[in-house]
Amino acid sequence: MVAFVIALLFQTTITQWKQWQCEGTPVAGRYFNYAEGFSVSAPQGVQGRRGQSSGPERGVAYSLSGDCDRVVAVFGEPNSLEWPTPAFAVDWIVQASIKGNVQAEIKRYTIRMGKLNAAGATVRHKATRNIEDIVVAFRPGGGPVY
Repeated sequence: MVAFVIALLFQTTITQWKQWQCEGTPVAGRYFNYAEGFSVSAPQGVQGRRGQSSGPERGVAYSLSGDCDRVVAVFGEPNSLEWPTPAFAVDWIVQASIKGNVQAEIKRYTIRMGKLNAAGATVRHKATRNIEDIVVAFRPGGGPVY
Protein backbone atom coordinates (compact mmCIF):
# COMPACT_ATOMS: atom_id res chain seq x y z
CA MET A 1 0.00 0.00 0.00
CA VAL A 2 2.83 2.44 0.80
CA ALA A 3 4.34 1.85 -2.62
CA PHE A 4 0.96 2.60 -4.22
CA VAL A 5 0.64 5.87 -2.27
CA ILE A 6 4.16 6.96 -3.24
CA ALA A 7 3.56 6.00 -6.89
CA LEU A 8 0.31 7.98 -6.85
CA LEU A 9 2.15 11.03 -5.50
CA PHE A 10 4.64 10.86 -8.37
CA GLN A 11 1.75 11.11 -10.83
CA THR A 12 0.18 14.16 -9.18
CA THR A 13 1.27 17.66 -8.37
CA ILE A 14 1.57 18.91 -4.80
CA THR A 15 -1.36 21.25 -5.53
CA GLN A 16 -3.57 18.33 -6.63
CA TRP A 17 -2.58 16.34 -3.53
CA LYS A 18 -3.45 19.28 -1.26
CA GLN A 19 -6.85 19.68 -2.93
CA TRP A 20 -7.61 15.95 -2.44
CA GLN A 21 -6.97 16.38 1.28
CA CYS A 22 -9.84 18.91 1.42
CA GLU A 23 -12.36 16.42 0.01
CA GLY A 24 -14.17 13.67 1.87
CA THR A 25 -16.45 13.43 4.87
CA PRO A 26 -16.08 16.21 7.48
CA VAL A 27 -14.70 15.29 10.93
CA ALA A 28 -15.12 17.43 14.03
CA GLY A 29 -13.39 16.89 17.36
CA ARG A 30 -11.24 13.80 17.84
CA TYR A 31 -10.74 11.48 14.86
CA PHE A 32 -10.57 7.76 15.70
CA ASN A 33 -9.20 5.10 13.37
CA TYR A 34 -9.72 1.83 15.19
CA ALA A 35 -8.52 -0.30 12.25
CA GLU A 36 -5.09 1.36 12.20
CA GLY A 37 -4.96 1.88 15.97
CA PHE A 38 -4.65 5.63 16.40
CA SER A 39 -6.59 8.80 17.08
CA VAL A 40 -5.80 12.48 16.65
CA SER A 41 -7.38 15.62 18.00
CA ALA A 42 -7.42 18.94 16.18
CA PRO A 43 -7.52 22.37 17.77
CA GLN A 44 -11.00 23.73 18.43
CA GLY A 45 -12.53 25.19 15.27
CA VAL A 46 -10.37 23.17 12.88
CA GLN A 47 -12.37 20.65 10.86
CA GLY A 48 -10.82 17.57 9.28
CA ARG A 49 -11.75 15.43 6.30
CA ARG A 50 -11.78 11.64 6.28
CA GLY A 51 -10.19 9.94 3.30
CA GLN A 52 -12.58 9.59 0.38
CA SER A 53 -10.75 6.99 -1.69
CA SER A 54 -12.00 3.44 -2.08
CA GLY A 55 -10.62 0.80 0.21
CA PRO A 56 -9.91 1.01 3.92
CA GLU A 57 -9.84 4.43 5.51
CA ARG A 58 -6.27 5.36 6.45
CA GLY A 59 -6.57 8.73 8.15
CA VAL A 60 -7.66 12.34 8.25
CA ALA A 61 -6.46 15.63 6.81
CA TYR A 62 -6.79 19.11 8.29
CA SER A 63 -6.62 22.18 6.08
CA LEU A 64 -4.97 25.11 7.83
CA SER A 65 -6.08 27.53 5.11
CA GLY A 66 -9.31 28.06 3.20
CA ASP A 67 -7.69 27.30 -0.15
CA CYS A 68 -6.09 24.03 1.04
CA ASP A 69 -2.62 25.47 0.52
CA ARG A 70 -1.51 24.37 4.00
CA VAL A 71 -2.53 20.83 4.93
CA VAL A 72 -1.71 18.44 7.78
CA ALA A 73 -2.42 14.78 6.93
CA VAL A 74 -2.31 12.04 9.59
CA PHE A 75 -2.62 8.40 8.57
CA GLY A 76 -1.60 4.86 9.36
CA GLU A 77 -0.94 2.00 6.98
CA PRO A 78 0.80 -1.37 6.83
CA ASN A 79 4.59 -1.38 6.56
CA SER A 80 4.38 -3.05 3.16
CA LEU A 81 7.87 -1.88 2.14
CA GLU A 82 9.21 -3.45 5.36
CA TRP A 83 11.19 -0.44 6.46
CA PRO A 84 13.43 -1.55 9.37
CA THR A 85 13.29 1.76 11.30
CA PRO A 86 11.35 5.03 11.21
CA ALA A 87 14.55 6.87 10.21
CA PHE A 88 14.98 4.54 7.21
CA ALA A 89 11.33 5.16 6.23
CA VAL A 90 11.78 8.94 6.44
CA ASP A 91 14.95 8.75 4.29
CA TRP A 92 13.09 6.68 1.68
CA ILE A 93 10.12 9.09 1.59
CA VAL A 94 12.41 12.14 1.41
CA GLN A 95 14.38 10.66 -1.50
CA ALA A 96 11.13 9.94 -3.34
CA SER A 97 9.89 13.46 -2.63
CA ILE A 98 12.99 15.28 -3.88
CA LYS A 99 13.67 13.08 -6.90
CA GLY A 100 14.91 15.43 -9.60
CA ASN A 101 14.75 18.46 -7.28
CA VAL A 102 18.34 19.39 -6.51
CA GLN A 103 17.23 22.63 -4.84
CA ALA A 104 15.59 20.91 -1.87
CA GLU A 105 16.92 21.63 1.61
CA ILE A 106 16.54 18.75 4.09
CA LYS A 107 16.73 18.80 7.88
CA ARG A 108 16.37 15.43 9.66
CA TYR A 109 15.45 15.06 13.34
CA THR A 110 14.19 12.64 15.99
CA ILE A 111 10.94 13.26 17.86
CA ARG A 112 8.20 11.50 19.78
CA MET A 113 4.71 10.89 18.43
CA GLY A 114 2.73 10.47 21.62
CA LYS A 115 4.52 7.62 23.42
CA LEU A 116 6.24 6.37 20.26
CA ASN A 117 9.79 7.16 19.15
CA ALA A 118 9.67 8.70 15.70
CA ALA A 119 11.93 10.13 13.00
CA GLY A 120 11.24 13.19 10.93
CA ALA A 121 12.49 15.47 8.22
CA THR A 122 11.61 18.92 6.98
CA VAL A 123 11.97 19.32 3.22
CA ARG A 124 12.02 22.83 1.79
CA HIS A 125 11.47 22.83 -1.96
CA LYS A 126 13.18 26.07 -2.95
CA ALA A 127 11.83 26.11 -6.52
CA THR A 128 8.16 25.97 -5.41
CA ARG A 129 8.48 27.27 -1.82
CA ASN A 130 6.53 24.20 -0.63
CA ILE A 131 7.54 22.78 2.74
CA GLU A 132 6.92 19.16 3.71
CA ASP A 133 7.33 17.94 7.27
CA ILE A 134 7.41 14.15 7.36
CA VAL A 135 7.19 12.24 10.64
CA VAL A 136 7.11 8.43 10.86
CA ALA A 137 6.56 6.14 13.86
CA PHE A 138 6.02 2.38 14.05
CA ARG A 139 3.51 0.63 16.28
CA PRO A 140 5.42 -1.36 18.90
CA GLY A 141 5.67 -5.04 18.02
CA GLY A 142 5.04 -4.45 14.32
CA GLY A 143 1.96 -3.42 12.48
CA PRO A 144 1.05 -0.06 11.02
CA VAL A 145 3.35 2.80 10.14
CA TYR A 146 2.10 6.21 11.30
